[in-house]
Amino acid sequence: MILEIVIACARQAGMAAVLLASSVASSQPVSVAPVQVSRPGPRVVVVDRTRPGWWRGRPEFTVYAGPRRGYYFAPGYGYYLPPRGVHGRVWVVGVTLPPPMRRYVVVEPRVYGLRRPPAGYRWYYAGDRIVLAAMATGIILESVPGGW
Repeated sequence: MILEIVIACARQAGMAAVLLASSVASSQPVSVAPVQVSRPGPRVVVVDRTRPGWWRGRPEFTVYAGPRRGYYFAPGYGYYLPPRGVHGRVWVVGVTLPPPMRRYVVVEPRVYGLRRPPAGYRWYYAGDRIVLAAMATGIILESVPGGW
């Protein structure tokens, strides 16, 4: 009876249950070595943003089809319409980044050769720039030209 149940489980659960069934049938304990999973660390490829077309072939740019009049592009997010009155603005230190534009966060700053943001700050895509701004107020602390 027990062997039949174990065999039925083996059909459903696969190899692990078959090992258990053979153990029950032979009354010998089965020792299973622990499986160690090794995961490589995150691979970060720093792009050379001075090279023309450096963004080609990168997955976050798959929907990029060149500049669109009146729109900004944020890698990984796509095209977006900036708030009224801000398109074409130069994002410099001291200017406030509007709240709707603070949703376009640079997820992996190291890819762009940027340092880790200090506490309370984030890197954001802003037009053709990447800016470091305060999360609470949006005041820009640093502005990097040539986002892409």
